[in-house]
Amino acid sequence: MFVGEAPGADEDARGEPFVGRAGLRLNQWIQAIGLRREDVYIANVLKCRPPNNRDPRPEEVDKCSPFLKAQIRAIAPRVIVALGRHAGMLLSGREDMSLRAMRMARLTYDASAANEPAGTRQTPLIVTYHPAYVLRQEGQGGNANSSTANDVVMEDLRRAVQIAQEK
Repeated sequence: MFVGEAPGADEDARGEPFVGRAGLRLNQWIQAIGLRREDVYIANVLKCRPPNNRDPRPEEVDKCSPFLKAQIRAIAPRVIVALGRHAGMLLSGREDMSLRAMRMARLTYDASAANEPAGTRQTPLIVTYHPAYVLRQEGQGGNANSSTANDVVMEDLRRAVQIAQEK
């Protein structure tokens, strides 16, 4: 399962997550790990685009997160890939970590229902860059002395596939 932050303009207009440029990149990544888009579930933290494409406000996340949590419980994924820091913070409950720190940490998402003890349903969580961030980095030329953001994402996705195969 892939979880992004919020719909972009194309996604908001169509009512479907990741259908614009970022969606095309996500599709490429999914194919590169040997899957089809139909093999994965894709959702967003917010269900509609914030005005002027600003970062989600805490109250917006609070209003939308019950819907995402219900989606996760219904899908019961073997692994969740959070696309971007905001999705990573919500799903990990770790607002004190940078995206880099979340990438390196062993995180889980607690998918336990309200009537279950906390920790009953732990789902492995991989946090990686959002496709829109990768596209922006490529547009700016990136840093020639380090791995590209795209390479980093592919490493994270291979780790997610390995976790899913072990479950």
